[in-house]
Amino acid sequence: MVAVRASSDLLRRFAPPRELTRSAPRDVRLTGGGLTLMTIAWLLAVAALPIGALLVREARRQSAADTTMATRGVNASAVIDRLWRKSGDGNPRYAALYFDAGGARIYGERQMRQSAWERLKVGSTVAVRYLPDNPQQWTIAGERQDGMPIAVGFVVAGIMIGTALLCGAVVRSQRSLLMDGRVAPAVVTLFRAHKGQHGTHREIRYELPLLGGGVATGKASASKGAAVGDTICVVYDPDRPSRSRPYPFPLVKPDSDS
Repeated sequence: MVAVRASSDLLRRFAPPRELTRSAPRDVRLTGGGLTLMTIAWLLAVAALPIGALLVREARRQSAADTTMATRGVNASAVIDRLWRKSGDGNPRYAALYFDAGGARIYGERQMRQSAWERLKVGSTVAVRYLPDNPQQWTIAGERQDGMPIAVGFVVAGIMIGTALLCGAVVRSQRSLLMDGRVAPAVVTLFRAHKGQHGTHREIRYELPLLGGGVATGKASASKGAAVGDTICVVYDPDRPSRSRPYPFPLVKPDSDS
């Protein structure tokens, strides 16, 4: 670790960026990234209730359709005409079949569970259930229908609203820190990079001397390499020095017009 305690020289030599020399509270505005994040948050918040309502309506429609099939459906024997798999995740199994309903021959196909599909052969029969007033609506008898639970609509809406609130909270946190925070030099004490599924993640840890004495520590993601011992500019909360961030911020910046 690079010690910065008793680093009065570091504070004395430090020259903050000109836009941060204004006294707090500073006027700040969103960066391009901040505007994008707030737009996403606004869209999520606006769309959450309509999308949730649509999903609830669809779940209720599926439930009503299952009830109608169970109470009004008619049984028939269908002949397996073709069996095949489609390429893709899990190689889903399909069966094409036909059956007679009120003198009309109905053709159709269904995706099937592996266990049921493996028991079938071309030319064999399988029980189906159909609506007499609309034979095109049919299902394989005994096959469990994967209907959408009504709770899905509420969960999706809640996730969308929660994500919107989280985006807003991140922007507000950076805004308040840049508006009222204290500018200070910090010394990089650790640089670490590791590769993941989404590329290389870089992290730095740093120490900064406080104006009233003492030392605070912080960590942050780094967009590029940093050497241990480098001096960087940070902004920290004078009431909670552990809350700090290297400058510039990704979502807010000083308002140059103020």
